[in-house]
Amino acid sequence: MIFTSPLFLFGFFPLFLAFYAVTPGGWVNVTALVASLIFYAWGEPVFVLFALGSALLDLAVVRLMASVRRPGARRLLLGVGVAANLGLLVYFKYANFALASLGSLAQTWTGADLPSIAGIALPIGVSFIVFEKITYIVDVYRGAGSPARSVHDYLLYVFLFPKLLAGPIIKYRDIAGQLVERPKRLDDVAAGLTRFAIGLAKKVLLADPMGELANMAFAPGGPVGFSLTWHGAIAFGLQIFFDFSGYSDMAIGLARMMGFRLMENFNQPYLAIGFGDFWRRWHISLSTWIRDYLYIPLGGDRVSTPRLYVNLWLCFLASGLWHGAAWTFVLWGAYHGLFLSLDRLFMKRLFTRLPRVVGIGFTFLAVTIGWVLFRAPDFGSALAYLTAMADPGRASQRFLIITADQYFVMLAGLGICFLPVLAPIERLRQHVAERPQWATWRMLAACVLLLLSVGKATTVAFHPFLYFRF
Repeated sequence: MIFTSPLFLFGFFPLFLAFYAVTPGGWVNVTALVASLIFYAWGEPVFVLFALGSALLDLAVVRLMASVRRPGARRLLLGVGVAANLGLLVYFKYANFALASLGSLAQTWTGADLPSIAGIALPIGVSFIVFEKITYIVDVYRGAGSPARSVHDYLLYVFLFPKLLAGPIIKYRDIAGQLVERPKRLDDVAAGLTRFAIGLAKKVLLADPMGELANMAFAPGGPVGFSLTWHGAIAFGLQIFFDFSGYSDMAIGLARMMGFRLMENFNQPYLAIGFGDFWRRWHISLSTWIRDYLYIPLGGDRVSTPRLYVNLWLCFLASGLWHGAAWTFVLWGAYHGLFLSLDRLFMKRLFTRLPRVVGIGFTFLAVTIGWVLFRAPDFGSALAYLTAMADPGRASQRFLIITADQYFVMLAGLGICFLPVLAPIERLRQHVAERPQWATWRMLAACVLLLLSVGKATTVAFHPFLYFRF
């Protein structure tokens, strides 16, 4: 079930909100859990059973871990819990990729064909679900979190439908108190509805039109010319930002209506100066997860300089592979690992001596080039596209027209991304955010956006969220 679908907008969402509003305080978690399981089972009727079984295993492992004191036994239980979750992810997401890669090597070196595993469909949200479940086990092992109070509280944490399909990735310890008690307030409903409307508008009014332009530019049949390749790359950069941040806004808004406060997942990432700053602003929940559960256990900043750069590369190779089972994602991760290393070597110091606009412009340019690796279907297509981007004299091999509407959306999207760099606009944004939701023009504007976005979403072709593939 997709947030932009008529089934959700006119069926599931209003019905759930009505039931939730009249549910007695002691039963709100049960109502939310039942709704969340229905929501997920609607799209994943088989995998929901695997996820339920895996969550029950988490609970058993953690309760055993809490009852034993021997370090060796606790480490064994930690290994069992983490391995079970990673096994779920590896099988459903990477089995075919691994066998295809091994098959290519076998074909090249021996001429033999390896068998493939047919029929493994990638479950929606599997990467997000698994990473959240791992945080629970690891945090209890470290003593950073406590075991769940009850089975249904933990299941609600895992299946809470606003953040289930594409995050943000939430740590159990950060939401444990809210699972026990949270208020029902009209201001939360207003704030959540405003946030949901903004996210929906980002998706259907900005991301989807940019996606259509990017699809034309990246379509098979040879890359388009120099100018249009850049238009396509910028369009994809806008698409993926407004698509993913739009989903995050909707998730945060829906959860807010239920009384939950989820962490922010984006903070004006295209205003970043350097790749380190970019990853502090982009997909914050994932970069935080990688820092806490991979980078720091590898030694973090407490290791030798060569080892530090190895750790950075390992973390972002893993980030690339997390995004998708393809070598283009691995290359995209390596590309970001390279620039993060350059940040540490000299670029961060260099940017402090230059005007802010230079650092922002360079980072946006480098990130946009990297998006080509992310968007291209394979390495050959990515190389051809990047070659066309690097050749100002390159003529188009295909006829492609960018419409006036697409130009308008692109300019609007770039304006939204970059205008907040102006201090007066940022002060106005903060002032509006501090006022009560019902008393501001923001609520009225959100209602207008909601009407426009719902009308657009129900009258155009369906566009799935990009991060549902991950």
